[in-house]
Amino acid sequence: MSARPPFGMRIGGIAAYAPRHRISNNRISARLRKERMRMNAENRNNGHGPMDRKQEKLFKTSDRWIQRFIGFKERRFAADGEGTIDLAARAALLLLDKTGLRPSDIDGIVFGTVTPSYPNSPPDAALLQDRLGIPSADGDQPREIFCVDTSLACSTWVASLRQAYLLISSGAARDVLVIGADKMSSTINWRDRAFATVLGDAGTATWCTAVPPEEDWFGHERFWSWASGRDGDVIITPAGGSSLPVETLDDLTSYRNRLTMDGAMVKELMVPLVGGPGADAALKKAGWTMDMLDIATFHEANLMMNQDIVKQWNARGFAGTVVDAGGMFGNTTSASIPLALTLHPDRLTVGTRFVWFAFGGGLSASSVMGEIKHPLTAVASV
Repeated sequence: MSARPPFGMRIGGIAAYAPRHRISNNRISARLRKERMRMNAENRNNGHGPMDRKQEKLFKTSDRWIQRFIGFKERRFAADGEGTIDLAARAALLLLDKTGLRPSDIDGIVFGTVTPSYPNSPPDAALLQDRLGIPSADGDQPREIFCVDTSLACSTWVASLRQAYLLISSGAARDVLVIGADKMSSTINWRDRAFATVLGDAGTATWCTAVPPEEDWFGHERFWSWASGRDGDVIITPAGGSSLPVETLDDLTSYRNRLTMDGAMVKELMVPLVGGPGADAALKKAGWTMDMLDIATFHEANLMMNQDIVKQWNARGFAGTVVDAGGMFGNTTSASIPLALTLHPDRLTVGTRFVWFAFGGGLSASSVMGEIKHPLTAVASV
């Protein structure tokens, strides 16, 4: 049997920020129609015929279609010039204000995002240190602070939480900010309704702090993760990275540097995994059973897909409550789980046993189970 780690971890607070700019399903539908008209004009100018039926289908959607097959009612888009760091900083400042956590208390930042503010440098974790006024010096000596950006597609936030747990349980840090923030509107491919209809922007900040081992909410055995790069091309940004840099104007105008997704394949691969063997493996590792879970929060990629997962969980004995954002913010990737939690502070009571389960590109999945043992602050500016 492995020795108990020297420290446990609890969550002191979670804060979320969503931009004020609401984008309805009708707005998305209109934008896709505009792109279709632009492509048809390009075809005429180049001497090509109009789109065929298969191409036309990529642009057809409506409020009714999106709500029926995806479950989203609207989403938020950040303003021009507002980047991921701005979303994160707003959430983090709200967290500090509502919890009383001081910048000088923070000795670690794990910044989870798939849309970094700058492609290569500077890292967002370092930018956030400066934005929050976290001291980088102690007198005339540099002050140690652990900063890292993390990315695992839609599994990013849970993977980042695990990184914080490793830091805190080992004694390497005491108070760590876990950020989940993404400006997903900057990744939309307006020639593919699969992502155009779902993506939204938000920032979240979670305060993780050390406690005695007997007060630990988590435990190493309650984190579970999985990946299969064999199916990586199911969700992919074709160009813009080191494998295939953007080199032509056509790369930009055809959105090759934006996300594309085979939505049907994602559902075919991920629903059975998360609904069945993935959940079973996570429970087995934790030594828990489905009937022990009071609440579950899933990455909000598609509410209809999540409903299919919950049906499988119900058949396995889950009788708890699903906590989600109700389709009002879209798929905010690294922000989706903590955003949903801040909208339901009444569900985050002492004694509650939870599971947070994320899944998405890679393909990847990450989950964590735990028990709330201390009161926590959950607040949203939305």
